[in-house]
Amino acid sequence: MKCLKPEDFEQAVLKGADVSSVNMQDHLADCEGCRNRYTEWMEEQENWMRQLYPNVLPAAFTEGVMLSISSEEELFKDSVVTAAETSVKEPKGLKKRWKLAAAAAALVLFMGTATFFSAPTLADIVRSLFAGNNADTGLLKAQKLGLVQHPNIEVKDKGYMLKIDEAVADSTRVVVALQLFGPDGKHDRHNIAFYNKNHIFIKDEKGNKVGEMYDYGSTNDFYYMMAIFPEPVQTDHLTVEGTIEQLGNAQTNASIITQGNWDFTFNLDLKEANKRTHITPLQGEYTSPDGMTVRLKRLTRMVQGVRLEFDTELSGEALKRSPGELWKEQKLSFHFEDLAGNEIHSVNTRKMPMMDSVMIDGKTIGNKPGLMHWSYTFKELPIDSPYKFVLDGYFVAETDGTTVEFNPRRLKEEPIKLEWKEDRLVLNDFMTVNQPTSDGDKLESSLHVKGDLRNEFSFDKWVVRTADKSEFTTQGRGILSPKGDNWKDGVTVLSSTTENYKPFEFRFPALTPVPDKLILVRTVVGKQYTNTDWKLELSEKGKSN
Repeated sequence: MKCLKPEDFEQAVLKGADVSSVNMQDHLADCEGCRNRYTEWMEEQENWMRQLYPNVLPAAFTEGVMLSISSEEELFKDSVVTAAETSVKEPKGLKKRWKLAAAAAALVLFMGTATFFSAPTLADIVRSLFAGNNADTGLLKAQKLGLVQHPNIEVKDKGYMLKIDEAVADSTRVVVALQLFGPDGKHDRHNIAFYNKNHIFIKDEKGNKVGEMYDYGSTNDFYYMMAIFPEPVQTDHLTVEGTIEQLGNAQTNASIITQGNWDFTFNLDLKEANKRTHITPLQGEYTSPDGMTVRLKRLTRMVQGVRLEFDTELSGEALKRSPGELWKEQKLSFHFEDLAGNEIHSVNTRKMPMMDSVMIDGKTIGNKPGLMHWSYTFKELPIDSPYKFVLDGYFVAETDGTTVEFNPRRLKEEPIKLEWKEDRLVLNDFMTVNQPTSDGDKLESSLHVKGDLRNEFSFDKWVVRTADKSEFTTQGRGILSPKGDNWKDGVTVLSSTTENYKPFEFRFPALTPVPDKLILVRTVVGKQYTNTDWKLELSEKGKSN
């Protein structure tokens, strides 16, 4: 999609285009320039709205706007005639200003008309806290279907007002836009921390807690509260119960603590959202050569996304490689493609570029060793055409024990090259550095490393041992960058945290004096398996929302 100028947004509205479309939102998410222009345009329209669009429209609103537009047209025509007759050059910018005024008037007229003929209206989209860059695809879809609910919560105490105007709910999550206004009337975005004395719980019709809301962040316009359900809730109504007893604490960097009561409760109706929820049972099972079985369970198409659920189970032999709790550290890599092999979405791939649509993902431990339940919610998946699920591989934390001995004093002159289980590393320097802390600087040892990792670094555990068998756990510091041109052969590149390209570091407590011999040990490896070969065609024909 090409970049837009401010006047392009106005033209889009005048031509009936949806400026909150998925394509537009995806473009704005990727393009900072358009995002800034869109924000400026939205602010301008909101200024017009405050002046021209009251909360309650008078009966003669449409007639008044039509007369205003007619007056503007006549005024513009008179200006053009006068300029032509007197051969006076039209003032620079006059036509543009008139067009802006006309566009705003047309926008207001369109809003007034939509008030009577559509839900939600464009006015709702302009005003909504969930609009623009604050909204993901699920929220925009809920808004388009008229499923944004309005609790109209206002709670006042100690000069502060807590306000909730909008909420969206379906069987997968609840999203709430919460605002807090201070004594000065301004929105206070950073004065509530949701822990200890402040909680917002979601309950089902039987009063059971099914979720707790957390501050999703990503916007300064409101507290972006979200609760995600590990399993789709089976209910027509939910209750949101908030307990807010304290404003300000160390986490919010507030110097003043205010105790009070801003408790609230309201109900959410899921009936309409549930009518638009469709479940497609899936039949498909595959066992990899190294002992992981994948069983697809179901696709649930909801208002706010499409949820894929499946189980994985490790064999007895695979569990031996991941004793204790190690087997719980897992990650799957898969993608969707159309029947022609074109990528739709990828998950946990190192292929660049990639198509990513995951909104929510989660895993829960099963009722026996090796069993894991997985769920991924995507912004969208094809609905009127079949597509394929492709298993690209998986990662599991396993015991390792690979070691290398080195002289830290000579690394810079004599780097050590390693190849461990398809990981290529170079140890190329060692130094003692100052690490700033809240208690002042402290000394740390820094082992500089570079290389490419096939295995999963986040599951790895590394230690350094001295000649007297003292052992120090290392902490990785640097940037992990994916690199690859296909779904199976990508690597993670160990790179710098700064622009001057300092190597990746293993940090651990300072060794003073620096010894002549150290041993680097990888005790746990996030082993990657890509010897999988499984594709399964999926279809959801007739399930359109």
